[in-house]
Amino acid sequence: MVRIDRRTFGMVLLGAALSAASLFITARLAWAVEVGQPAPEFSLASTTGSDIALKDFHGKKWVLLEFYGADFSPACAANLSARKADFKRFELLGIQILAASANLSFSQQTFAESLKLPYPLLSDFPDRKTMRSYGVLNEKMMTANRSFFLIDPQGIVRKKWIIENPITTVVYSQTLLRDIREIVGKR
Repeated sequence: MVRIDRRTFGMVLLGAALSAASLFITARLAWAVEVGQPAPEFSLASTTGSDIALKDFHGKKWVLLEFYGADFSPACAANLSARKADFKRFELLGIQILAASANLSFSQQTFAESLKLPYPLLSDFPDRKTMRSYGVLNEKMMTANRSFFLIDPQGIVRKKWIIENPITTVVYSQTLLRDIREIVGKR
C-alpha cells in the first residue's frame, strides 16, 4: 500500500484543481464572440460622465471597440495615442472609437485627459463582464488582453484583432484602417 503524506496529497489536489480550472478558462475563450456573431451588449461608465451602451450606436455608426490593459502603462498609452493620431481618418469612415479596461472611471478620466484623447474610455470595473463576454479577460491579471472588435451598425462583429503579445505590442492604426476600409467599403 502506498502512503501519501498530507502535503503531497494537498499538492495533488491543488494540481488537479488548477488543471480543471485551465480547462474551464480555455473553454470560456472558445465561447468568445466570433466574426459574424452579434456583439455582446454592454453599458459602461465612461469618461464622458455618463454611461455608454453599444445599443447607442445601433443603426447609426460602426464601432471600433479596443480593449486595453491598464491606464498609465507605456504600451497602453502608445496604443491609445495611435488611435488619437488617426482619429479623423476613423471619423471619415463613420467609425466611433471606444476603448475599455478594468480601471476605475476616475483613473481613466485622468489618463484620457493626460493623453488628450478625442474618444471615450469605458470602465468595466468591478465585474469585468464585458471583457469576459468578448473573451479578452486575462483571468490571472484581471485585465484585458489587447484586442479590437469592429462592430457594424446592426451590432454584428465584422472583424476582430487579438494581439499575441499585448503587454508590449503597439498596434498602429494603418493595419486597422486598411481592414476597416475594405470591410466598410463592401457594405
